Amino acid sequence: MKKRNLLLVVTAVCVMALTACGTSDEKLVEATQARDALIEARQSAEDTYLDITDSSLRDKLDELSEEVTEIEALNLEKMGDDKVEQEILPRIHELTGTYQSLQKGLSTTLEKETAEREEADKHSEVDCYFINKTGMNIKSIVLHDITADTYSDNFLGGDVNFKAGYTLMGTALDIYADSSEWEFVVTDEFGTEYSFSCESLIGKEMAGASIVLTYDSAAGTGDASLGAYEGAAPSEESAPAEETPDTAETKDNEEQAADSTEKAADSD
Repeated sequence: MKKRNLLLVVTAVCVMALTACGTSDEKLVEATQARDALIEARQSAEDTYLDITDSSLRDKLDELSEEVTEIEALNLEKMGDDKVEQEILPRIHELTGTYQSLQKGLSTTLEKETAEREEADKHSEVDCYFINKTGMNIKSIVLHDITADTYSDNFLGGDVNFKAGYTLMGTALDIYADSSEWEFVVTDEFGTEYSFSCESLIGKEMAGASIVLTYDSAAGTGDASLGAYEGAAPSEESAPAEETPDTAETKDNEEQAADSTEKAADSD
């Protein structure tokens, strides 16, 4: 009888010991949910990071990810409530808070970069050239975006004297899609400034276009008109037509026919 009671006591102690070594269902659910939230926070931060160009947080994210991988590998079922409560959960919550803080910064960066990208997409650079038909020598040409109230740099640079009757090639205009009104601010060699009205630069085939500057001294008004490329058409004297294989063959046939006609006339 005593041996039987002793066996029951030993069995009960063993059961209690085994129970104490494991983690209770309630604590296991809490720890698992916390770990899942941590993994989700990591994924969210990594996804946002991929959408931005700023790479300054790469090392920090890699360091945190290594810690999360270690926590993922833990066997929570065998740790016991005390270890989970005192060691594991506090570390999980700390990492989750760090990720949430980083996520706020990453989201702010993403919003900023997205806005900058959308704004940059509204700008287009268009190649064109100026023709000076104002009758004056020009020291400065600036595009004034009246809608946005912005001014370009001087298209002539600092030391160019754009003489009357000359053409200035290699110019690029920065056109803003949300704008609707422009003018060219022209300064002559004496420092006098003029405003040259300009038609809309939106919705036109601007690439390679000419911008012809004219000035009506009687009315005191300047105009910047847009046009197609104004390259001089070659004259017959300066640019004879190029002889192609087809035209050469036709020429030979015509010469042979003329020779045959002359021979026939001689025989008669």
